[in-house]
Amino acid sequence: MPGRPWDNGGPQSVAERRFDDLLRPGRVSADEAAPPVDGHGEAAEREIRGEYLVRRLIDSLEDGGWRLFNRRGAQPLVIQIEDAVITGRVELRNAELPYLLEFVGCRFENAPDLRQARLAGLVMWQCRFPGLNARNLCVSNDTVLRGCRSIGGVLDLADADLGGSLLLNDSELRNPGHRAIYGDRLKVSGALLGLRLQAAGEIRIPGAQVGGNLTLSGGVLRNRGRNALNATGIQIGGSLRLDVDPGTDRPFTAAGRLLLPSARISGDLRLRDAVLEPGVQPPRHGDSQHDDPAATLIADRAEIRGDIQLDQNFRSGGTLRLVSATVGGNLRMAGARLDLSWLRSPAASVEHPLRAAHLDGTQILGNIDARKIVVRGQFRMTDIQVSGSIQLNDAQLVGPRTDVLRASRAVVGSNLECRDTEIAGSLQLQGVRVGANVDLRSAHLTKPAWHQHRNEYKPSLDLRAARIERDLVCAEGGRPFRAEGAVQLRWAAVGRHLNFWGCELGDGASPAALNAFGVVTQEMTLFPRTAPQGRITLRQAQCELLADNAALWAATGGLDFEEFAYENFSESYELADQERVRRRLGLLRATSDGVYQPGPYDQLAKVFRANGLEEHAVTTLIEKQRHRYAAISAAARPGLRWPVQLWSLLQRITVGYGYRPLRALAWMLLFATGGTTWFAFHPLTPINEQDHPVWNPLLYTLDQMLPVVTLGHDDMWQARGASQWVTVVLIAVGWTLATTVAAGISRGLHRER
Repeated sequence: MPGRPWDNGGPQSVAERRFDDLLRPGRVSADEAAPPVDGHGEAAEREIRGEYLVRRLIDSLEDGGWRLFNRRGAQPLVIQIEDAVITGRVELRNAELPYLLEFVGCRFENAPDLRQARLAGLVMWQCRFPGLNARNLCVSNDTVLRGCRSIGGVLDLADADLGGSLLLNDSELRNPGHRAIYGDRLKVSGALLGLRLQAAGEIRIPGAQVGGNLTLSGGVLRNRGRNALNATGIQIGGSLRLDVDPGTDRPFTAAGRLLLPSARISGDLRLRDAVLEPGVQPPRHGDSQHDDPAATLIADRAEIRGDIQLDQNFRSGGTLRLVSATVGGNLRMAGARLDLSWLRSPAASVEHPLRAAHLDGTQILGNIDARKIVVRGQFRMTDIQVSGSIQLNDAQLVGPRTDVLRASRAVVGSNLECRDTEIAGSLQLQGVRVGANVDLRSAHLTKPAWHQHRNEYKPSLDLRAARIERDLVCAEGGRPFRAEGAVQLRWAAVGRHLNFWGCELGDGASPAALNAFGVVTQEMTLFPRTAPQGRITLRQAQCELLADNAALWAATGGLDFEEFAYENFSESYELADQERVRRRLGLLRATSDGVYQPGPYDQLAKVFRANGLEEHAVTTLIEKQRHRYAAISAAARPGLRWPVQLWSLLQRITVGYGYRPLRALAWMLLFATGGTTWFAFHPLTPINEQDHPVWNPLLYTLDQMLPVVTLGHDDMWQARGASQWVTVVLIAVGWTLATTVAAGISRGLHRER
């Protein structure tokens, strides 16, 4: 067609004639195009000039070829171009075409320009082009770039408005070090599908709006040290799927950051079986400790209404960062592996370890399922809120000499479980609020964190000021619970049962093995498997039932029982259990290390009296006084020690320190018998013989021994010699024993101890 404005005066190729036939009036498909060309001059015949294509498309509107189609009310006219080499420039900027343009197996020498264009549809199958300029493109139907290759250019879809779905399946976008897709504020009414998509460069779609799913399953994103996917503030009406391609079982892989801060996802965030390679820069000196420069996934302030699936064979070589995010479903991390051991950065330290997961301030309305997870680095979730449970059973948390799990002030609606877990490092759980149980049955806590400023080890388990509504279980299951460092429970409150059955506490490196200062619970079971290697502190703790064993009292650092209040023993005492009482008193005496602590004795006596075991209570209080005088003697000057010891011995033998007043009566009877016998064989001389008094050795003896009361015999007879000293002894014994009896009776009536 020489002379036409789109012809430029040159001869037409066969491909151009076929394309020209498509745009004749009344044509609606490619079926009536010119027959295929033969193999002679194939390269030239397959060539279409971009300028020719553009002018023919635009000017065809004036030919009226599409008006008949409009009147039929059928589908949009499909303009199909197959196996063509399109030279020059395809510049359809600001064009408005009612066609669905379909390119199959075509190669573009230059990036097509579709800026501000309005199309009925755009399909590119198995095409190759150096990028695509489609900013502000408006498409009424689907936009398909399937199996395409973009080499050395950017797929620019910024501010584009796509009425259907955007399909990028099996495509390859290569623009290393630069943007592979530039889609700021992109709008897609349907889904954005990129199954098996391969991208070398950044996929940038911040502020995008996707009506359906955004799927990159089986995709491979490469942009090391930079952002592989930048979807800041994206809004997705369905799910974000970065998981396994169901057709090929190929996992999604990314080397570079996945940036999703402030994202809004109505469905799930799926990265099941995904591999996030450590293609990020390690931290440097001067980096903020609040940042995570080695992050592979950043979703701060994101809102995901469904689940986050990071489970099964999910792998990450950098930080998973979801700070202040909201998750409407579950966070699934079962079987995942988070490994930052490859980073040996000088910016990391014992006080500020590299974080493998950072969930501070996140709210999860479901559960955290992290069973069998392997974490090498810190798992941090300070101030997190989980409506369901946190499950870390059979997990491995590896961060030797660091805080490997930090969940201070976490709020958990149900259970916090770490059963059969291997933990190298410290668990920092200060101030947590747990609606049910904290279960660390059979867990092994080794290599606790080192406190650089105090030059000492931190506790292996720190639950200071925790509030646990039901049970705290640090007990034996399939194996013993073991903590090399201290277990810190200072001021914790456990609603039902504090259980340390069959545990192994301490390794001797820390001075404390268990610090339960101020703990409040209903039942306390302290039944270690072996003697704790460190000090056990129960000062000011409170419980209703106490169960313990000899191994607890054999703790190498001793026990601090002062002001420890308990109401009863789980295994009750009987009146005939004198031997058990003596063993417990021996344990109290042995663990005091020579320091007088009256509280444990008073508390034990209180428990015995509450159970009606007054005899056991008295035995306990006598032992308390014995310990008291021993402490006084040890603190006295050397010359005064023996009188204190003698006085203690006399009180213990005679009246049981005043707690056995009947013993004093027996002594009075013994001295009365001895005095009567003496005076029966050594009668006294009357003071006034003219009164003719009648001698009675018993009445005289009683008159000397009973203070205040007089029987009239003490002033009638005159004692001389040895009888005079016997009289003095009887008077002294009488006053002493009578006073002791009175005090004992008074103490018994008023329950004074």
